Amino acid sequence: MSNKQIIGFDADDTLWENEVFFHKAQMKFIELHPHIKDPEEVIFQIEKKNIKFYGYGIKGFILSLLEASVRFSNNKTDFQNIDKIIKIGKDMLAQTIQLLPEVEETLRHLSEHYMLIMITKGDLLDQQRKVEKSGLLKYFSSTEIVSEKDEQTYLEILEKNNISPKDFLMVGNSLKSDVLPVRNIGGTGIYIPHKLTWKHEEVDRTFDLERVVELKTISALKVWLKNQI
Repeated sequence: MSNKQIIGFDADDTLWENEVFFHKAQMKFIELHPHIKDPEEVIFQIEKKNIKFYGYGIKGFILSLLEASVRFSNNKTDFQNIDKIIKIGKDMLAQTIQLLPEVEETLRHLSEHYMLIMITKGDLLDQQRKVEKSGLLKYFSSTEIVSEKDEQTYLEILEKNNISPKDFLMVGNSLKSDVLPVRNIGGTGIYIPHKLTWKHEEVDRTFDLERVVELKTISALKVWLKNQI
């Protein structure tokens, strides 16, 4: 294969909406706990600490909300709030998939010319559910659900698929997870920002921009690829 024949795609907030549901859930939590000062920072710090235990995803997020609720209520459990937080989590898990604009049209076109791989991190069951319900599986040669996206993870995926890093493009909305690790192993990262970005995925923008491309929309990828020929 010639260069840039293999394209990896992140899923959450690249192919379909995700962070918006976490944001809405967090706002509901804050309404239930008006006594917590700087609740967004409180939630973030608890989530960040818990990633090593729960990984990424809705279940870990809800467990962190439950922990915050108990800890900042003087350890006096408010069972009504606990019940409401559990319901928030179940509603998130039952949320219908909302594809982002022009995603399916772009994937349909690209799948005719390139090998596409979906690479998403998070809770296995939840990510499998979203992948299956998205209706996008038919455009991908394979799907990888991983617990973390770092250099080693990408190298393992590329080795398994017999892909050289220099022939690999990774498309996603996270500089930290989708773009910089791929750039660091010799691939090319395509950054397509989303309107909402989880604080944990934010990075210092002073890094070297070599092998990093920023596009406004996923449909712009078709034009960019055509110009590389």
